[in-house]
Amino acid sequence: MHILVVDDERHVVQVVQSMLERKGHTVTVATDGEEALKKIDQRRPDLVLLDIVMPNLDGATVAQRLRHRPDTRDIPVVFLTGLFESGEQRRRGPRIGGQLILAKPFDAIELFEVIELATGGG
Repeated sequence: MHILVVDDERHVVQVVQSMLERKGHTVTVATDGEEALKKIDQRRPDLVLLDIVMPNLDGATVAQRLRHRPDTRDIPVVFLTGLFESGEQRRRGPRIGGQLILAKPFDAIELFEVIELATGGG
């Protein structure tokens, strides 16, 4: 699976990229929303892991733009955020605005559970 990881915190990107690549996924990275949209235009991912709070263009705006384009509206998007801290929210990945949320910090088990939920079994 090709996954785009978008986060302005480089250490988060490195950790998530490493976890995904160890499971055999192809990973593309972006550090802000504008770069993410450019990367999506270059190569459509199967899934986007997207931070909410970023410079230039925030994750909510990126997700909204993806939903309004016929060629990207069906790409699953999982928000990665430090805005939520509840363990319950991390485990259950509640749908907010049609998006799944994975609260930081998270571990590999939580990451792969939410990927499976987002992709319908990945």
